[in-house]
Amino acid sequence: MKWDLLEKTTFWIEDIELEGVDLTQVSAAAARALGLSENEVMVVDVRPGVVAFDVLRRHVQAEMVAGKGKEVLERLSELPGVTLGPAASVHSEGVLGLIALEPALAHEILKTSEKMSREIEEAIMRRALVFASGSELLAGKVQDTNSPYIMEALRNAGYKVSFGGILEDDLITVVNRLEGAIEQGYGLIITTGGVGAEDKDCNIEAILRLDPQAHTPWILKFTPDMRRHHKEGVRIAVGRVGVTRLIALPGPHEEAKLGCQILLECLKQGVDDAALAERIACVLRRRWQEKVGSCVHNNCHIER
Repeated sequence: MKWDLLEKTTFWIEDIELEGVDLTQVSAAAARALGLSENEVMVVDVRPGVVAFDVLRRHVQAEMVAGKGKEVLERLSELPGVTLGPAASVHSEGVLGLIALEPALAHEILKTSEKMSREIEEAIMRRALVFASGSELLAGKVQDTNSPYIMEALRNAGYKVSFGGILEDDLITVVNRLEGAIEQGYGLIITTGGVGAEDKDCNIEAILRLDPQAHTPWILKFTPDMRRHHKEGVRIAVGRVGVTRLIALPGPHEEAKLGCQILLECLKQGVDDAALAERIACVLRRRWQEKVGSCVHNNCHIER
């Protein structure tokens, strides 16, 4: 189980004295006791009776540090020039405080924490948020038919669903709205619209800002004319930030419906992000093939 140290990266040892020691060896010994690389722990303060260390990484595996206080002391006591008093002990704040636990108690706490973590993650994964997109919706010129359909489909599949509102045609605003939804603990975030080739379409770019490795397969491609079409074509996106999946579907209602149907099938089957993106894209490409009578993607294939 991975812990985020949340800025609480310091631990210290009390009732310890140093004389003529190499602090590099001291930090290396502490790092080895915690299963970290020697350059990931540094001595940051030495005072009479106290030595303080800093862990130079944001995330650690819980099993690496919980209950490891005695091992830290043992390894330090083996170094020339290090003297531990009878009350020598390891202390910390935040999650690193578990370093001082007895190993047996640390093991029990880790088991409980892992179970709670799984339960929380499962609850998050069943929370969904749906956004609509576009200035035409904000202006009230057209009706949002996508969000009600997707929200109802998700509810029928057992998700707790909320409506996130309408996203503006502005990249920074969309990124901030999506980021806020992630922080609120939604495991599935869906947008519709804003995936085309016009300069105002920015939902794909917003997801790529949050997940540069997001899968963004093309639905159709064409040569930009820099009048209406400023980009190469239409894409969908499947990204991930932590446990949260970010899905960008097209705006036309029939395409949003098709994308939603495939999404729910894939979620039920537990497919990975890459396969999910391609399966949604394939169905949408096929719809375009049927409309125009020819293949619009060089590598078009239909998932069965």
